[in-house]
Amino acid sequence: MAESENGGVLTERKAYIVPFIQPSQQAPEGFTELFNAYWKAADEQLSGLEARSGIVKRVFAEGVLGKGDDALLMMEQTNRQAWHLVKARVDAGARMDEYEDPELFGEVIDWGRCLSVGFVSQGAANAVSACYQDAAMRRQRHLDERLSEGIEAGESVLILSGTTDIQLPEGVEKFIVSPPELDALERWIRRVNEAARRAAEEAIARGQQPGQAPTPPPSESSGDSSSGLWTPGSN
Repeated sequence: MAESENGGVLTERKAYIVPFIQPSQQAPEGFTELFNAYWKAADEQLSGLEARSGIVKRVFAEGVLGKGDDALLMMEQTNRQAWHLVKARVDAGARMDEYEDPELFGEVIDWGRCLSVGFVSQGAANAVSACYQDAAMRRQRHLDERLSEGIEAGESVLILSGTTDIQLPEGVEKFIVSPPELDALERWIRRVNEAARRAAEEAIARGQQPGQAPTPPPSESSGDSSSGLWTPGSN
């Protein structure tokens, strides 16, 4: 159920946070059906919130570069279910605003890719990890600043994010869109991951090569759970 974290009388400014669940072409059978069900339910729940608390006037999306039509095109190409939800709001008068700084975003991705390669030297691993953490923190500060500057008086905004733990400016009412379909998807992924982990352990015990890596949880981000930010290529 969607919820207001502050409770009491609603404030002038509102933020609807929708978990930015990403598609996964490598996911086992069953994922797509649950993924589509989640986005349909999220759309319906968001519509109910808008009817009671205010229509979305501005959209911020993690991992989406640019604004307006350019941002919508990127979303359409990477996550069509999320695009349908956003496009309906844009058609109703909302605007897709710029959220990411392209340079910072690219830096986080590049350092993340370096980390995924693996290292022989612990010193090199520590150095790359430090660079990644620094870039991730600078990106987070930028996102916080965009929300601080970008939510105007009397405005309701939509934020698509890999985490619902977002630091909002003072006086902004926070609503989390979390339909039962999200819980169903997350429970399914945990079961699939656990089964894949056990299969990998059994394969190693038999001296065989483990199979495909488990499906990543949809709310995790680019290999660094501390940042809580989704980045492309995490699935």
